[in-house]
Amino acid sequence: MKKESEVYRLKEGYSPFIYKSETGLTYSFPVASGHVDRTFEFVISELDLDAIKSSAYRFKALYYILFHEAQSTFGTGHPKPRTYTAKEFEEVKNKVLYISEFDLQLYINEFSEGNNLADCYFQMFSDNVFK
Repeated sequence: MKKESEVYRLKEGYSPFIYKSETGLTYSFPVASGHVDRTFEFVISELDLDAIKSSAYRFKALYYILFHEAQSTFGTGHPKPRTYTAKEFEEVKNKVLYISEFDLQLYINEFSEGNNLADCYFQMFSDNVFK
């Protein structure tokens, strides 16, 4: 990916961003697990980009959930690494970008609880990544 093709990000460095290629828009996000780092990339639409740009909260929530879901598929000591699929990405993306903000907050809370993450972990994660 060339720097010139980047179209949106909230912060430089180790954080998600969107870039344009010959085939369209791509959401790219880094994930670390133990001593392993990977970058995941999935196609998004112009409508998705508009939704992402309209809300830093949704952009942060999308990365929070994608990071933890993708991290669970690989890494040091992971017994059965697997591919994080485009279908899984689409389900999360569509939920995070297009449900009401109230329902998104509930989803974040349920996701955090289901993954044994503290209630305040979303805020801590976002502060660490995006500030």
